[in-house]
Amino acid sequence: MNKTISLSLKPIKYWYLAIVSCLCYILVSELKIEWGFYLKPVYFIFFYAYYYSSTKKHNITLIVFHLSSLIAEIFFLLDLNLFFDEVLYFYMIAVFAMFLFFAPILKIRSQKITKEMLLEPVLGVLFAAYLIIHLLAVFYESVPNKPLFLIGGILLFIFTAICSLIPLRHRSPHNYKTYIIAAALLIECITGFIYYYSLSIPIILSLLNIAICFHKTAATSYFVDVHNALNDEKEYI
Repeated sequence: MNKTISLSLKPIKYWYLAIVSCLCYILVSELKIEWGFYLKPVYFIFFYAYYYSSTKKHNITLIVFHLSSLIAEIFFLLDLNLFFDEVLYFYMIAVFAMFLFFAPILKIRSQKITKEMLLEPVLGVLFAAYLIIHLLAVFYESVPNKPLFLIGGILLFIFTAICSLIPLRHRSPHNYKTYIIAAALLIECITGFIYYYSLSIPIILSLLNIAICFHKTAATSYFVDVHNALNDEKEYI
């Protein structure tokens, strides 16, 4: 019995360690951006440990998502203009990793969709489209690689739309996390460009780092939820 209790508490332990690491990352980055780089691998390790201890399986897609995001964020904060292409390439790898993760969910038999169910997701997608178009318009002349910037914006819109589509396809108490994932990534992109090109003040950097941590937290948690849900079809009945 003691062994069972110990195993059941282990994922929670890693979860709290990951959250504490995220908070430390946000606070340390306020003092000096480069110091936060050392904590990024720490919360990645704890998040992955949480996933593995919860599912007892490794997940290459989750590793690729976290590592590519981590590299993109470090390049971004070092010098966006100098590493603009690298930032966008690793960002795209992270997004495609999430697409691979979403693929099994989208194959699940869809529930009946009513007009009432469409209102909020459609409004959310339209609002996201407005924000992305505004982002592209405001910073288009500032970025060094304009075609890649446009491709990144289109990919961001597709990702946001898919995150809104998933809760429509089937019922699950965990689907609200897809909205958090999409919203956090949008805020991350918007505040990042504002911080680098327009307003380099501490509060913008704080919002950027908070969005990064929310994005990683929601994505890792949702990876665990979906793994469990796909092994239990009653979750979607």
